[in-house]
Order: sequence, then structure tokens, then C-alpha cells
Amino acid sequence: MKKIINFLKEVAVEFKNITWPKKDTLIQLTIVVISISIIISLILGGFDYLFTNSIGLLGNLKNQAPVSTEQIQSVEPSINPLPTAASATGTKK
Repeated sequence: MKKIINFLKEVAVEFKNITWPKKDTLIQLTIVVISISIIISLILGGFDYLFTNSIGLLGNLKNQAPVSTEQIQSVEPSINPLPTAASATGTKK
């Protein structure tokens, strides 16, 4: 318990040595931080918008390419039976 009290006394001494910024300086720095955050978010949002639309445009161009009937191949679905408990254990009926 004595260590905790000693620690808190040292914290109080250190707090007296801190040079706190003036109110005007604090307001100016807050405005700078908020402004930079807004500018960076607008830049990143713009890049995201451009990349999203360009990828979407490339995808639409690829889908709109003319397809001849020779390129279309018929695909027959394959049906695979589900495994049974007997096939999973390896026993045969």
C-alpha cells in the first residue's frame, strides 16, 4: 500500500511540471487535426469511388462483349449421389 501512495505523490509532483497549452493554442490545434482528417477522408473516399467505378466499368465491358453461338458450349450437369452411412464406414450391403 505504501508503494501506491508513493507513486501517487510522484504523479502529483510530475503534474505540476507539465506545461499545459493555452486555450487558443488548443483550439487551433484541434481545428488543424479535424481539417486534416476531413481532407484525408475526402481523398481516400474519392479514390475508393474511382476504383470502384472503374472496376465496375471493366466488369460491364467484359460482360457486354459479343458472344457467337460457336463460343457457347452446352454443359451437362453431373449428379453425384450423397454419401450414405454405409459408404462412410466402408461396409457394403
